Amino acid sequence: MYFTKFEEPFCAIDDIRKDEFARKYPLLDNRSVHAQWKKGSWQITRIGEIWKRTGKVFSVPYEGIDAYPSFQFAEDGTPLPLMETVLKALPADMTPWQRAFWMTSPQAELGGGYPANSIQTDDNRVVDVASEFGEDFLN
Repeated sequence: MYFTKFEEPFCAIDDIRKDEFARKYPLLDNRSVHAQWKKGSWQITRIGEIWKRTGKVFSVPYEGIDAYPSFQFAEDGTPLPLMETVLKALPADMTPWQRAFWMTSPQAELGGGYPANSIQTDDNRVVDVASEFGEDFLN
């Protein structure tokens, strides 16, 4: 009973944080991922799910759907090449929202920059930062 009362405000704070994230970093549903995919086939409408299953991108649960943060896609709608490597370097047991918040949090090893920006600029240092974070996360 005591925990139930205590959890509710934390859930509200979590929801606010997720809403702020969605405002700052546009989230795409499967249809939007497919629409941006310029090299794609009209027959493969759930390409976001395929890329997620193969570790090329990640999604977060938001408002009842799998939502894909837009910062992980190139202009032609394909996953950024470095994204898969960074996702593999992060701990497998991180929640989707932990991944999202890590990607958009300043990292001292990147000169205070965000991992998402480093992925977009193809800055390979982000892979080392993700690996180091993985070691710290697991210990």
